Amino acid sequence: MSSLTRQLTIFLLCGCLTMTIGGIPSLLAAVDQPEAEESSNSLLELSLDELLNIDVTMVSVKPTIQSEAPAVVSIITRDDIALSGARDLIDVLRMVPGFDFGVDIWNVVGVGFRGLWGHEGKILLTVDGLGFNEYMYGNVPYGNHFPVDLIEKIEIIRGPGSARFGNFAELAVINVITMTGAELPGGRVSSTTGFSDHGFNRKNLAAKYGTVLGPDGYLGLSLSGGIAQRSDKTYVDQSGTATSMNNDSNLNTGNAILNLKSGGFSGGFIYDRYRTTGRDGYGDVVPNDIKPGFSSYLGRLAYQWPVTEELSVTAAVKTAIQQPWRNTRVPVNDPTYYDPTVQTYNVSLNTLWNPRSWAHTQFGVEYEYQLARYGDNNADRKYLFPGGAQQIDLNRYALYNEWLLETPLVNITAGLRLEKQSDYDPAVVPRLSLTRSFGDTSLKLLYSGAYRAPSIEQTSAGLKSGQKLQTETSNVIELETSHRFDSRNHASLNLFSISMDHPIVYQYDPVNDIDTYRNQGRVGSRGVEAEYRFHDNWGHLALRYAFYQATGQGAAYYRVPGNDSVFLGFPAHKVTVDANWRMTPNLNLNSSLIFVSDRYGYDHIDPATNQSVIKRYDPELVANIYLLYKNAFRKGVNVGCGIYDLLDTTHTFIQPYNGGHAPLPGSGREYLLRVSYEFGS
Repeated sequence: MSSLTRQLTIFLLCGCLTMTIGGIPSLLAAVDQPEAEESSNSLLELSLDELLNIDVTMVSVKPTIQSEAPAVVSIITRDDIALSGARDLIDVLRMVPGFDFGVDIWNVVGVGFRGLWGHEGKILLTVDGLGFNEYMYGNVPYGNHFPVDLIEKIEIIRGPGSARFGNFAELAVINVITMTGAELPGGRVSSTTGFSDHGFNRKNLAAKYGTVLGPDGYLGLSLSGGIAQRSDKTYVDQSGTATSMNNDSNLNTGNAILNLKSGGFSGGFIYDRYRTTGRDGYGDVVPNDIKPGFSSYLGRLAYQWPVTEELSVTAAVKTAIQQPWRNTRVPVNDPTYYDPTVQTYNVSLNTLWNPRSWAHTQFGVEYEYQLARYGDNNADRKYLFPGGAQQIDLNRYALYNEWLLETPLVNITAGLRLEKQSDYDPAVVPRLSLTRSFGDTSLKLLYSGAYRAPSIEQTSAGLKSGQKLQTETSNVIELETSHRFDSRNHASLNLFSISMDHPIVYQYDPVNDIDTYRNQGRVGSRGVEAEYRFHDNWGHLALRYAFYQATGQGAAYYRVPGNDSVFLGFPAHKVTVDANWRMTPNLNLNSSLIFVSDRYGYDHIDPATNQSVIKRYDPELVANIYLLYKNAFRKGVNVGCGIYDLLDTTHTFIQPYNGGHAPLPGSGREYLLRVSYEFGS
């Protein structure tokens, strides 16, 4: 505990330096360059009131501000990311209440929320309206993935989104809006370089350009790519075998985004390629690198007809071609060989109608066809669908309707989604929210149903084992209150309770040597999340706290033996601090802190019993400091440098289930340099 005390002391000294150094007028005079001050359009210029009034576009029939949105919502702006120096979405999301990360297999890290493992298709990630969850397992890999330098805004539903978004949105929704997706004109190029105490850590490049086409048109293109490594530390598996991850835990990424709009027509395309390298295998250290690839080709075409001023109809077609977890650089008989391809085709029709100034509704229908296939070289492998088939096809149908009624007493949002997937009973997902503002105070009472239908591999595994899976369903109740004390201070508090029935849980079947899935008993979590924000023209301070307690007695695969209050991998308590001091109009110093309470994970095998042994991991503190100089050298040139994990804590990713994988070390101390140039906006 003395080590933790020293870490806290060092961080608090850094925070005090950030918040008080503004009293040194000589320093201000030396670096102040008012002639290079940014335009008033920058979010850095906005007051707290203006920040709180940024529209949320994804949670209601019409855009709403956070305090009136029928959901618990977090908004992360472009400047939030720039000021923090965030390297990837892991850095961004760990600052948000409820979110944390764990290791799966093969150097792949996934997301959890409110103590629950969300990597298996329970948390939806969309980029410019296109879903990134792969259809074989529902996974999204994180770590140097997705170009954070090109993000304009992230909208997060901290709660269910199934009623609006369908499958994969059971626990939360992360909606990323890129600069091209936001239809921003002008260009931007950026370079991010990172080094650890042992050498190279990352090198990423990103570029985008957008232009206005006529009175209501836009064309935008972005390209990004890079290489990083998960860690420069040593991974030790549960048997005690060690392997160095330095220069052997690569995270390679490439991404291209195209967005086009002309009148009522809009289109978007994303190509995304992500590959990890590692020797952690299914948990045991393996002799040679495993290099799974995740490739996605995503497209959308839509046309909106403004039938009347009160009525509009949008028809859309989406398609996706995905090759997740693909590992074909090994012999066909290698246990890690995997060669899937999934094609999905989705057509939808959505109607928005405002029959009265206080009444708004939307109604939609969807149909989706899914086709999954294994490669030709897989004919004699265990990766075949039931009956020895090399391909399988599934269908999905959905109907949904939602109303927003703005009454003098309370705003009411009520919705219902009916969805039917092949071979499974229909999922009926209700949604009801009551929101009311009393001057500077807002209250929300939220109820949401949610569901998680089995993915393609889960469906296949269930049929092979002779036990047909049930659809996983959840019921979530949330109560949120927020208060604006004055033009500089704002606080919010929310309580939540999640109850999940028939959770779909991964298991390994040693008899048949196959991965399988089972429905288990009810699980859930309940807890509290709080945020305090201070915002002034000289800087800001954000203090956030999250707590969860495990409920229910099912899904022992996720639970800590002898401690029913927490789940494997995720801390019950998390505190984050984000402090920024605007030293001059162009020079910003940012310090951030992530403190998590103790965590539990399976660490090693007991030789006497040959069983995995649970270990308690001490609380940890990760501190970061970042300096951003905007309009350096010339207008539009921004230079940032900082140190991530200043104290070299080395956050570890614990497997949030009993799958035989020891905790995977993350990146320790990293020295970061980012240079960007914006033009033509």
